[in-house]
Amino acid sequence: MKKKYLIFAIAMFWFLPQVVMAAPNATISTNESSIEKGKSVTATVTLTDTAAWNIKITGSGAATCSQKLADVTSDGKSTTKYFTLSCASTSEGKITFSVTGDITSGSGETKDISLTKEVTVTRAKSSDNTLSDLKVDGATVPNFSSNNTSYTLKDNSGNSINISATPRDGKASVSGTGNKTLNYGRNSFDITVTAENGSRKTYNIVVNKPDPRSSNNNLKSLTIDKGSVSFNKNTTSYLVKVEHSVNDITISATVEDGKASVSGTGKKTLKDYENEFSIVVKAENGATKTYTVKVLRKDETGNYGKLSKDNTVKSITVKGYDIKFNKDTKKYNVLVENTNEVEITVVPNDSKAMIAIQNNKDLKAGLNKVVVQVTAENGDVNEYFFNVYKIGEEAKQEETIVAPEKKDNNTTNKPKDSNSGIWEIVAGIEFIAIGVLLILLLKKRIQMNKLMDKKTISNPTDNFNTIKKD
Repeated sequence: MKKKYLIFAIAMFWFLPQVVMAAPNATISTNESSIEKGKSVTATVTLTDTAAWNIKITGSGAATCSQKLADVTSDGKSTTKYFTLSCASTSEGKITFSVTGDITSGSGETKDISLTKEVTVTRAKSSDNTLSDLKVDGATVPNFSSNNTSYTLKDNSGNSINISATPRDGKASVSGTGNKTLNYGRNSFDITVTAENGSRKTYNIVVNKPDPRSSNNNLKSLTIDKGSVSFNKNTTSYLVKVEHSVNDITISATVEDGKASVSGTGKKTLKDYENEFSIVVKAENGATKTYTVKVLRKDETGNYGKLSKDNTVKSITVKGYDIKFNKDTKKYNVLVENTNEVEITVVPNDSKAMIAIQNNKDLKAGLNKVVVQVTAENGDVNEYFFNVYKIGEEAKQEETIVAPEKKDNNTTNKPKDSNSGIWEIVAGIEFIAIGVLLILLLKKRIQMNKLMDKKTISNPTDNFNTIKKD
């Protein structure tokens, strides 16, 4: 029996793992093997199986730094510790990191250490990404400065230019130079300088090439062989209604400028209800304008289908002034100067409604009657009227202004009677009174401008809205 116990004890001793206390150890590493002058590098000292340490980390050569460390673990047991030291390079060459001292394990084993690690310090790369010269077709751009990166040159009618650039630092590189094609209009070219250290700076040259080609993309006429349109070159949407017996229509159009082209005309087959056709005018310079003709064809029962009658407006805005739009107010008065056009934006409540704005371009001095037409899908028209009074140069110089004639909608269509002479006298007096009122208002406006020394038009009367100049 004793023999069995002895054999068991020997077996257990043989197979059980034996506990061996590891010796303390130290290593050193750096985050970079090579840096540029002026940059920093960090050395890391790792102590393993260590319970106490008394070491010194130093950096010498192209940098000078040091750190002394001495301590023990709180429980006296071995552990792993990390210590770092960062040094900034002050010259080219090498930084030598060294670690000296002794470390002790938890079992009491002590070890002396002496470690070194080198880092190479090279010349700092240049950050100069500027140009010393920038030329177009062999001539330095006007008012060149290495710190000025944007240049707008005079108009150039040629087909190309040659851009050359010289970096201030020979170690920098330049891209974006060479022969550049000039297109009509604005041409923008970037020249990028990349410094030795990779930093970049971009110079920009803008050259405008005048475009002698016509931009006129207006139609001179637009007709259909069955039905009619009231054509205006500035009105781009038209609605035509035809009977069910009309199976097709022919759209004809002529351009205002002989160098323009037109597409979308010719014979068009009609289906019941809505038919929409686009006529596209392309100017010589490529600018396009689209005219739309919507044709409503009755079905066999004489109906146009379920077409929307909504010709109401959500909003009307005029760029530059507050007209205080109200859907129930049909007439608005606007006083302007130094502009040939009022920019009107109309938002209908029904996206199928068509918008047409008449007489809002090429404004003449005096009264201009601008009409906004909103046509529902079924053809019903809703109109808003703008009396745009443009102050001409004569008015600014306080010369006599002829006032626009005021018409009474309630009497316009009345037949003449025995009192027609009296009405004419009354109308004449009213005409003169309006003229005098306008002259007084304009004089007041000029006096206010002189006092305020502003370019913004004053509001001489509550009956007119005023555009503010940019």
